[in-house]
Amino acid sequence: MKKEITYVIGHKNPDTDSICSAMGLAELKSAEGHESVLAARAGDLNPQTSFILDYLKQAPPIFLRDVYPKATDVMTRGVLSVSEAAPLQKVMELMKIKGIRFVPVLDKAGRPSGTLTLMDIAKRHIDMTDADNVSEVDSALPNIVATLRADVLLDFLGALPVRFSVYVGAMGEVSFLDMLAGRKPERLAIIVGDRAEIQKAAIEKGVRLLIVSGGFSLNSGLMETARLNKVSVIVSPHDSATTALLVRLSTPAGLICAKAFEKASSDELVEDLKHRFTGTDGIIVLDDAGVMLGVVTKSNILEPPGINLILVDHNEMSQAIDGADKVNILGVVDHHRIGNFHTVNPITFICEPVGSTSTLVAELYMRKGIEIRQETAGLLLAGVISDTVMLKSPTTTDRDKRVIQWLEKNSMLDFNAFGTEIFNSTSSLKKRGPSGAVNDDYKVFEAKGARFGVGQVETVGFGEFRDEKARLLDELLKNMDAKKLRLSSLLVTDIVYGTSLLLAVGERKVMSNLNYPRVEDNLFELKGVISRKKQVVPHLLDVFGRLY
Repeated sequence: MKKEITYVIGHKNPDTDSICSAMGLAELKSAEGHESVLAARAGDLNPQTSFILDYLKQAPPIFLRDVYPKATDVMTRGVLSVSEAAPLQKVMELMKIKGIRFVPVLDKAGRPSGTLTLMDIAKRHIDMTDADNVSEVDSALPNIVATLRADVLLDFLGALPVRFSVYVGAMGEVSFLDMLAGRKPERLAIIVGDRAEIQKAAIEKGVRLLIVSGGFSLNSGLMETARLNKVSVIVSPHDSATTALLVRLSTPAGLICAKAFEKASSDELVEDLKHRFTGTDGIIVLDDAGVMLGVVTKSNILEPPGINLILVDHNEMSQAIDGADKVNILGVVDHHRIGNFHTVNPITFICEPVGSTSTLVAELYMRKGIEIRQETAGLLLAGVISDTVMLKSPTTTDRDKRVIQWLEKNSMLDFNAFGTEIFNSTSSLKKRGPSGAVNDDYKVFEAKGARFGVGQVETVGFGEFRDEKARLLDELLKNMDAKKLRLSSLLVTDIVYGTSLLLAVGERKVMSNLNYPRVEDNLFELKGVISRKKQVVPHLLDVFGRLY
């Protein structure tokens, strides 16, 4: 059965609001009775978010590199399999009962040694009809007994595997002895009914196994002779023809299964598996130790994967985790512009103009009357503090302020004191380094097919920025090349004075159309600007809309 799982996840390079709202919403969904809902993240935690999680003693969401459907997401678990020792007849019986045509054959450790398909069995059955009353059969006494449901009278074979030459003694004694002439008795298995003379001849010949069909037995004299000659004797309840057929079907699955079979690791992409179904009914999925986890069939490939997403703090595929367009998106909770977003089915889509996604999640708790944990209230409080820059951002609304009061009460934290600790903990550009400062909260946007990136970092004053400017610019250039951007920029926000500088590198026509006072090369002054979403991105979208 396919495992369903829902990840509540924010954008790439997640900021504090993205992480905190994902954790809060996942907990809300679980409280509502939804199963297998987990908070996840599509990137590393930035220093601010790490500080908050440590402060509240909360584990971070699980990290997902991507959500491209993998073998483990679509495979059938708990599939029917057989051991290497299982008789072929048992395999056929299971296939008939379960209506399947593909069975993995496993060793004692659960590792596949091969597969059996209906085609394999049909071919073998045809091959067995080449001779009228003789066939080479690889088997063992326990398999023959189990297949026939026979009674054991004498056993000198144990579980020893043997290649039997099986003959049906449906003839006179002279003809029977002529038939056996020159044959090695230690390899002979004779099937005979109540023909005492054939029974006697076979035992005196010293055959390896005597199978008495029709439920008949041996007289005491023949039993003693069989014992002396070490002839194993079993009694089949079936007639000779049926017994002969079933003996041929007693061969262990491990001896006749196809050793060449398609296999895949659990993390192999479904997209790649689609091209591997030529000439196979299924692909066996293995763990790192080679143990079977499940099987992927063609029908599995056609079914939707068992991965669901609820997107928070974004609604654009360019910002979503890789593979988001290949899985089922159940909903969105966001406070940004509506981007190029499409789904097959209707979804819950909450996108409202408030200061943070954490505000919207907190309001869901309030509206639904669901009790919130103290730590979760602290997380959502941190999300609002971070995204509204302690309510100083122009994106701040009265709803954010009301939510702050509710979250303060439930988290037992003071908004101003908590916020001061949060921003003081991560205001040093030198400690963060150029890569962290640029990339920890870096988002890529698109307008008319042209892409641009804007990161944001909060500081206390611009003193460190002057020293770090050259290294930050180098990092922006790296992003521009790696992400194929027309503009790469970093909004450096002084949270004390509520103003920003924009460090940018890009194509000449873009740079010349930025409507901001230029302080020096690659640096612009944005007085009173602290919101990337509301004050910077709209202007850049307008510039790109006019230029491309």
